[in-house]
Amino acid sequence: MSKIGGLEKIIESEWINILKYPLATEKASNPFLKNSYTFIVDSRADKETIKSAFEYVFKVKVIKVNTLITPKKLKRRKQYQGYLPSYKKAIIKLAPEYSLDFFGMEKTSLGI
Repeated sequence: MSKIGGLEKIIESEWINILKYPLATEKASNPFLKNSYTFIVDSRADKETIKSAFEYVFKVKVIKVNTLITPKKLKRRKQYQGYLPSYKKAIIKLAPEYSLDFFGMEKTSLGI
């Protein structure tokens, strides 16, 4: 990677690795009607990098990116215990003229 004007120049394969996968839960798909999409992203990525990667991969215009880091959780089963790993979520809001069709849902309903 090389720095250009304060931003790092990232090769194409690294843009795709920043966005891991879309989050497909009921709570995450509710803002779908508001043109927002939730993705699990690389925990080292910042908002500008996530925005650039999303615009590059999906060829859309991003208005806003909100991020949150979910802490690891302790899980127990009888005498055994372990942790679910922490991860970073990004809620990405697109410009009104753009939309993505991940789950085959229309804008007017949740596919029911």
